[in-house]
Amino acid sequence: MSAIRLNGQYVLARDVEKKDFAAFVSQLLPRITAETPIPHAAATLVAEMLASGKTDADPTVQAGLQSLASLGVRNFWTDGGTATVTEETPTDASQGLETAFGFAAIESGLAMAAAACNAFRRTIKLNEAEIRVVRQSREVMVEVAKVVSSMKTVNEPVFVTAGRYLGGCIKQGKALDAPETMTALCMLSDLGVTMVKLDIEQGILGFGPFSVANAMASAILQGLDAEKVASVRKSIERSNDEMKKAMAEQQAKQAGQQSQQQTIAVPSVLGTRRRR
Repeated sequence: MSAIRLNGQYVLARDVEKKDFAAFVSQLLPRITAETPIPHAAATLVAEMLASGKTDADPTVQAGLQSLASLGVRNFWTDGGTATVTEETPTDASQGLETAFGFAAIESGLAMAAAACNAFRRTIKLNEAEIRVVRQSREVMVEVAKVVSSMKTVNEPVFVTAGRYLGGCIKQGKALDAPETMTALCMLSDLGVTMVKLDIEQGILGFGPFSVANAMASAILQGLDAEKVASVRKSIERSNDEMKKAMAEQQAKQAGQQSQQQTIAVPSVLGTRRRR
């Protein structure tokens, strides 16, 4: 753990387990809002734990302190259940970057805090609009996942199925901030999608480059081990390579015409009825 001071005193780092990081982050996630920086929300959670009688030697508190250090917090003060961060610096973890998802960080559980910073500070581009991804309740996420699963055809990538579901929501007139629509955007973002192109009239669905960091963060928050997260990374890199190849082939066929959007067209029947 990087040096971190609590109420002006350096805290001794102790060994904790992956389950302790998971316990801390699971309590942190419901507290994350658009207004509060995630490291500050984590500091407040630690303050509340200490106010409840736990010490800085408690495994979950230790996981919180080590997470805070990884997120760049160098000093914070507590007053009962409130916390004030007085010294911090940006880190790869606080920005949710791919470089924060190393093997050791994933295996120890430390990467979970960085994954939270990634998952709760995303945007996705839908046609020309940049949309902030707002995670929905577990109940809505599970229900939409069931519907998307029922829509999936043989050998169809799940991101294409999720894109078709998104197109169906928009075709039905649902707003972008409607729970089902936003859940579809969350699902696509979790799969690494950073840009979606929809043409409802022509029934065309397209995707831009995929984010390795986004997909890895989602896998880490699901509790996957380093080996499986590495597999997710390779899958995303392969998708990006295939996309680049497809773009090159399209450009070769359209000699003299430069593509205006970095997307590949995927024919899609956006109006397909969902099986229930």
